Amino acid sequence: MKSLFSLALICFITFAHAEVKPADKPKVLLQEIKLLDDNKRIIVPVKIEAKIQSLVSADIEGHVTRILKDLGSIVKAGEVIMYLENKDPSYTFAAVPVRSPIAGVLSQMHTTQMTKVNRGDKLFTVINPKSLKLSAEFPSNDVMTVRSGLIGNFKMDSKSDLTLPIKIIGISPLVDSRTGTASAEFEFTDLKKTLPPIGSIGQATFEINQGSIIMIPEASLVFQDGKAMVRVLKGKNQFSKKIIVLGEQRDNNFVVKSGIAKGEQIIVRSSRPLKEGEMFDVDAPAAKVQ
Repeated sequence: MKSLFSLALICFITFAHAEVKPADKPKVLLQEIKLLDDNKRIIVPVKIEAKIQSLVSADIEGHVTRILKDLGSIVKAGEVIMYLENKDPSYTFAAVPVRSPIAGVLSQMHTTQMTKVNRGDKLFTVINPKSLKLSAEFPSNDVMTVRSGLIGNFKMDSKSDLTLPIKIIGISPLVDSRTGTASAEFEFTDLKKTLPPIGSIGQATFEINQGSIIMIPEASLVFQDGKAMVRVLKGKNQFSKKIIVLGEQRDNNFVVKSGIAKGEQIIVRSSRPLKEGEMFDVDAPAAKVQ
């Protein structure tokens, strides 16, 4: 009995004096809050058209008796393109010449010889192929962002390496209720380069700087009672929670409208769940939000 008691006493003393190993501190990754440029990219489909063009319509009712120019012909301003004549026996009018109001190329013929036309019917279209414009439709939520004079780039398609500088020369202040878009016109700013032909379709890209914003990674968010929060560094190795107001989500980041400021450091990740007031080690130096 004495030996058993002695053995139990030795075990108790050994256990009482055993070294208690403290739990490892959690490690966290921090990010420093920076102000970022709020760049918005707007891409719209565009069509290349002639800036100077004229659609000629019939001023009288009659028949097309002669067409003097073939489609694609170069014409001068005031040059006769066709003749109209009223075939009604009660009229004795001579054939009326129809002239091109501008110099350019005969791009469309809307009638044929000996066809009867009424007043207002389309006859032909003449364009100036050296004077180009690009037409597009901007979504209503972008109308307040873009403005005349804004510089962008034109590409025939998204895979093309060739870009041509363009400039907005006008945008309608009215949004079409049927399409939800506003019409706009651009022009090429470098006429020395080879430009796409009239009728080509491409895309225009504009980069808009909307000021400065704060963005944080989605992984840094914590929620409590339905409110979005971040854990802000307090001292060297503690944190406090701050309620923030979130804006739009952009990929894996959120825009922050209010609640944190430039220079503060927030916890992005931790090696294990953290408790209020718990001490931790910083896993890496604070990184800039990109």
